[in-house]
Amino acid sequence: DLVNLKVVTLDCSLNLVRIPDLSSAPNLETINLHLCSNLRDLPSSLQHLEKLTLLNVSYCENLRSLPSFYKATSLTELDLLGCSNLCSFPEIMGTMESLRHLVLSETALKELPSSISNLIGLEHLNMNDCKNLVCLPDSFYKLKYLGRFYLKGCSRLEIFPEIMDTMERLYQLDLSGTALKELPSSIANLIGLKYLSLNNCKNLGYLPDSFYKYKSLTRFCLKGCSRLEIFPEIMDTMERLYQLDLSGTALTELPSSIANLIGLKYLSLNNCKNLVCLPDSFYKLKSLKRFCLKGCSRLEIFPEIMDTMKRLYKLDLSGTALKELPSSIGNLIGLTCLSLNDCENLVCLPDKFYKLKSLERFYLKGCSRLEIFPEIMDTMERLYELNLSGTAFKELPSSIGNLVGLTYLSLNNCENLVCLPNSFYKLKSLKQFCLEGCLRLESFPEVMDTMKMLRDLNLSGTTLKELPSSIGNLIGLTHLDMNNCKNLVCLPDSFYKLKSLTRFCLRGCSRLEIFPEIMDTMERLYELDLSGTALKELPSSIGNLIGLTRLDMNNCKNLVCLPDSFCKLKSRERFLQSHIEVWFCEGRPYRSLVLDFSNCFKLGEKGVGNDIDADDNTSLEEVSSI
Repeated sequence: DLVNLKVVTLDCSLNLVRIPDLSSAPNLETINLHLCSNLRDLPSSLQHLEKLTLLNVSYCENLRSLPSFYKATSLTELDLLGCSNLCSFPEIMGTMESLRHLVLSETALKELPSSISNLIGLEHLNMNDCKNLVCLPDSFYKLKYLGRFYLKGCSRLEIFPEIMDTMERLYQLDLSGTALKELPSSIANLIGLKYLSLNNCKNLGYLPDSFYKYKSLTRFCLKGCSRLEIFPEIMDTMERLYQLDLSGTALTELPSSIANLIGLKYLSLNNCKNLVCLPDSFYKLKSLKRFCLKGCSRLEIFPEIMDTMKRLYKLDLSGTALKELPSSIGNLIGLTCLSLNDCENLVCLPDKFYKLKSLERFYLKGCSRLEIFPEIMDTMERLYELNLSGTAFKELPSSIGNLVGLTYLSLNNCENLVCLPNSFYKLKSLKQFCLEGCLRLESFPEVMDTMKMLRDLNLSGTTLKELPSSIGNLIGLTHLDMNNCKNLVCLPDSFYKLKSLTRFCLRGCSRLEIFPEIMDTMERLYELDLSGTALKELPSSIGNLIGLTRLDMNNCKNLVCLPDSFCKLKSRERFLQSHIEVWFCEGRPYRSLVLDFSNCFKLGEKGVGNDIDADDNTSLEEVSSI
């Protein structure tokens, strides 16, 4: 007698094949058979369990059929997720008011019975990834309480049924990845619809003209509908639609009536390879916040902005075919992020660029035909990131100093850049300055005043011959990279003034023969890379680098000796074949200094100062102490 039994939990019982008759458990409320992967059927007595509220048979992969359950009048949730051999759903012979949630995702169902409409209380129906589903019942519209209907990934579903009457409560419909070619015009009867997704419906050819009637719609997703060539006219205002994703569609243009989407905040047309123009009415989208056109490789013209747009803060035009921007771009008074990366046809920027007072980030990376940066006629306090990498600039205007809030400036791989403005030092907020690969840059400007904020300066791969003595004014500099500066012949005597410097990289500076005297202690410099330089020796003042933990001199083939001051590195030292480890101990925990002298073929001739005189019978690896 199981009269008191209310809950049966047998989830993950992998050897369970069948469930016994349950008619002796009339008070059963919950049955959980999740992941009973060998369960083949359910007892017919289930339909007599009038108090049953939850039946979970998810991922019962061998379950092939269901008993009739319409008499289970208290059932509120039925979960059949992942029952991949379940090919049919039973007829519902009478109305069921209590069933709210029905999950049929990843089953093998080909169709639903027309009697599904008897689930008059159904609120949530999930049929995601039912790969065999080919049709829906015409009675679908009778599910008056249905709020969410998911059909994502039903890749054989070609037709959506006519909706013969209004459905007020359906607010979320996901048809992503189906084989639909069109939607019925009666879709407008979904008068409460808020979210409609048709993402990756590769066969979708057009949308119904009644689209504008979706007055409750807030989000409409059409990403990846690669055959959709025309967007319908919007014959009346749509106040609630705030997100429209048309990325990857075959649209060639948008209708001018797009301006009727007066509540639109997010519009994406990324990778619309056929898009050739935008409507002149674009500026009327007063609520627009983000507009994404990345990868619209045939878009050559951006429309004039005939009135101010206060709310648009992000505009992504990367990878478009734009040659220029309209001078009216200044009307985007709320713009904070503008991306024109990889606009390879872009040849000029508008003179009124400086009017974008809210701009914080400006990306022009890879604009390989852009030769001139406009004068900045007034201060721009908010612009903190400017990426000009890979442009064709020969120089920057002296008015660059008006970018008083700039913290990051990249000119990497600007191979035509020959000089920097003397006003560089006015960029008081600058933290990171990248010039790697500027092959024609031969001189660095004088730093006429202290720059406290600059932390990272990358000059690798430039043709600099020297640095100005005023480099010491970069009092906050922590990282200085000059790798592969093949023309560099000297460093300034003021080098030691860079008290904040922690890393200094000179790898591959093959003409650098002399390292400057270090006239004062430098406590913070912990890494010094001199690999591949032409140094013959290091100055005796190298001992002033009291914080140094790594010194790399690989391939310094002219190096013949190390200074006596190496002996200041007291305690014990171990010389290895490819590097020396020096251990410090001055009343503090041990710290190690790793020195790499690989391929320094002349070093053994004189050794370390006067303390080591390596003869023909003594190699560095044999020395165990000083």
